[in-house]
Amino acid sequence: MMIDIKTPTNAVLFAMQSRGEGVLLQFDQVTYQLGVTLSELSAIRVESNYWVTRGAAITLQTLSNSHALQRWLSQNDYVWQVGSHTLYDASGVIYGVLNVSPESFYNGEFVSTKVDTMVSRAGEMLTLGADVIEVGGQTTKPGYVELTTTEEISRISPVIKGIKQRFPEAIIAVDTYKYEVMVMAVALGVDIINDVNGFVDDERKGPFLAKKKVGLLTMWNPRKQAVTHLQQEMHDWFAENLTILTAYGIDRRRIALDPGVGYAKNSNVHQDLAMMNTIAHLQDFRRPIMTAVANKGWAKFLLDLPKNKRADVSLIAANEMFRRGARILRVHDVQSAKQMVQVVQAISGSF
Repeated sequence: MMIDIKTPTNAVLFAMQSRGEGVLLQFDQVTYQLGVTLSELSAIRVESNYWVTRGAAITLQTLSNSHALQRWLSQNDYVWQVGSHTLYDASGVIYGVLNVSPESFYNGEFVSTKVDTMVSRAGEMLTLGADVIEVGGQTTKPGYVELTTTEEISRISPVIKGIKQRFPEAIIAVDTYKYEVMVMAVALGVDIINDVNGFVDDERKGPFLAKKKVGLLTMWNPRKQAVTHLQQEMHDWFAENLTILTAYGIDRRRIALDPGVGYAKNSNVHQDLAMMNTIAHLQDFRRPIMTAVANKGWAKFLLDLPKNKRADVSLIAANEMFRRGARILRVHDVQSAKQMVQVVQAISGSF
């Protein structure tokens, strides 16, 4: 079902019904999900006595004068404020993973314990199109061994310092759930903190982060519980989590969401796949959403693929989640992810 909206230059914008979840409007190569049904959209009156109906042609000026459409567009253009930087998820955010941990989910990009080698690798990812470099020293894969705070800091702090020195404009994220490591990372000038525990397991985190400007990537972690109603339980958790974080005084614009693919209790591949398929419901919170599916265990359980053979299917899964609105792409292969986004946008913008 399509609605053509003709501009003076004959470019075609279109909206289509999305399985009862609302209307998708594509504008300037960006797809927005509107909180209305197709019939409701058809009933919106705009200026010049035009009605938006199936197949109705209106001008770009008419579209810009529709306050209702303007409001929906602004609501779905998600901005992530991270330190002194602003990220826009509409065109995709490439999150390049630099694992300092040799025990991680996937260590194909783990090249050395030498700081200069890792810093050079960060530079390569930036050149290939990474918007963010994520530094992680503590793996959280199933059955992981917890490092001491001192061990984790000793792993990542030299790398952070090296990146800051050689690439001062780089946006750096640190993946940690330890309060003391967060304090160290913020002191070194990182821009984003990722927390697999959603920043709510230690009462010191909220007040500390409220006084800073770093971006927060908060993750739903169902590993310690059995999930019976996936979509509802995830939605409820994020609603409560955002309430808690904003109550500390943390601006919502600083927060992005990670659904936690790969963190299911007992490595439940069916839960991971369902999570990927239904991710669009998190757009209710109007915050950027992360796609973190690269090289994780679901590919082994589904296709019996070893870690070094999961790149292609990881990209397919990332594309599906990207199309559903999860546009922060946490990847090991930056170049392929960047190319994927370019192809998706080129196709979306063609008519």
